[in-house]
Amino acid sequence: MSAGPVGVGVIHNRALTEALLAGTLPVDYVEIIPDRYWRDDGPAAEPRFVDYPDDVALVERLAARYPLTAHGVGLSIASASRFDVGHLEQLARWRDRYGLRWVSEHLAAVRAGADGTVDVHAGIALPLAWDHELLALLVERARMAGEILGQPILLENGTVHTPVPEPDMSEVEFLNRLTAESGCRLLLDLHNLYVNAVNLGVDTTAFLTQLDLTAVDEVHIAGGNELHGVYLDSHAGACPEAVWEMLANVVPRAPRLKGITFEFHESYFPALGVAGVVRELNRAAAIGKVGNVAVGVPTSDR
Repeated sequence: MSAGPVGVGVIHNRALTEALLAGTLPVDYVEIIPDRYWRDDGPAAEPRFVDYPDDVALVERLAARYPLTAHGVGLSIASASRFDVGHLEQLARWRDRYGLRWVSEHLAAVRAGADGTVDVHAGIALPLAWDHELLALLVERARMAGEILGQPILLENGTVHTPVPEPDMSEVEFLNRLTAESGCRLLLDLHNLYVNAVNLGVDTTAFLTQLDLTAVDEVHIAGGNELHGVYLDSHAGACPEAVWEMLANVVPRAPRLKGITFEFHESYFPALGVAGVVRELNRAAAIGKVGNVAVGVPTSDR
C-alpha cells in the first residue's frame, strides 16, 4: 500500500461497514471520526480517553485493508474558553497507532465557558467573528496543533446561519491569512459552501476565485435537505449539481489536493444504498482526474 497521497474516499459510518470490509466500494481510503470510537471522561480523569473495544476492533479491521484519515468533531479549536491540548494528544496517539494520513477538524466553536464550569457544549457550532482577535488565537493554536500531531492540521470551513455583523475581514480573507500565517492546511467543504450560498446568498464563484486553493489538502462533498425554509448540511444523500460544478472548478486549481471525500449520514442510507454511494464515488473520481492521473494518486497505485 503506498505511503503517498490518496484519491477518493468516504467517511465511515455503520451503514458502510459491510461494503467496506467486502471491498465493494471504489475508494482509495476511509475517513474515520475518531471521537466515535472512544469515551472522553474529561480532563481530570485518568485515563481520560477510554476505547470502545468493539469499535476499535472495527477500526483495526479497516486499517488492515485501507489507508485511514481522521476527521475529528470534538476539538472546538475556536472556543475562547480553553484549548484542549489533551484532545489533540489523543488524536496524535491515534495518528501513530493507525498511520493516519492526515487529521482534520472543524474550524468551529462548540464549547463555551459558563457559570464557573470548565465549559459546556452548545449543541451546535457557534457563529464565528472573522476578526483579528480570533485570527491571532487560531494562528497560535493551529501552529501548536501541527506540533502535537507531527503534521499540519486540516481545518474545515463551516456553515453559517447567523453571521456575526461587521467583521474585520471576509471569511475568504480569514481562511487565507490563517493558512498562510499558521502553516495549517484547509479542508474545503463544498457542501458547506453551498449551504451558505442557499441560505445567505454567498457567491460561490467569487469565494473559490479568491480562496488560496494551494492551501487545500482535502475536499468534502455531500448532500443536504431543507427544513422549515432553511437548507441544512444534513449529509442527506446525493450531492447537488452545484456541488459537482464547484468540485470541477476546484480540482484543476488545487495542486496539493490529496483527497475528495464523500460523506453522508447513515440514517439516509436506505434512500441511497450501496449503488448510490458507488455512483457518488465514481463521479468524484471522474472529476478528480487530470488526464489519466487521479488527484494525488500516482498512476501505479490506482
